[in-house]
Amino acid sequence: MAVQGTIVTMGNLTATNVYLRVSDITIKKVIDSTSDNNGRWQMVYGVDCYVSAAERAEDRPVTLVAPSVDRFKVVTDDEPSDPYAAAYANLKTQSTVANPSDLV
Repeated sequence: MAVQGTIVTMGNLTATNVYLRVSDITIKKVIDSTSDNNGRWQMVYGVDCYVSAAERAEDRPVTLVAPSVDRFKVVTDDEPSDPYAAAYANLKTQSTVANPSDLV
């Protein structure tokens, strides 16, 4: 599973048809009575960026540096039943990813 889209890299270059893959996910329940998110679920996920799916398949793929899509945080009322599906769905809604589409 992956998403293809247009992003801006660290050097402020626009990269189109970039292969975006969720690389790691952390989920935790917020337990902090002073927080507005107390009792809610927080999901933090990282995104690896590649020039293409073919590059991702290489033995030593080169990644693009793009801080604008490096890491995202989502807070929800319910624990995600499928965290990767939830992360990819959220990634496609991010303003830093233009023209997102699913790749299988």
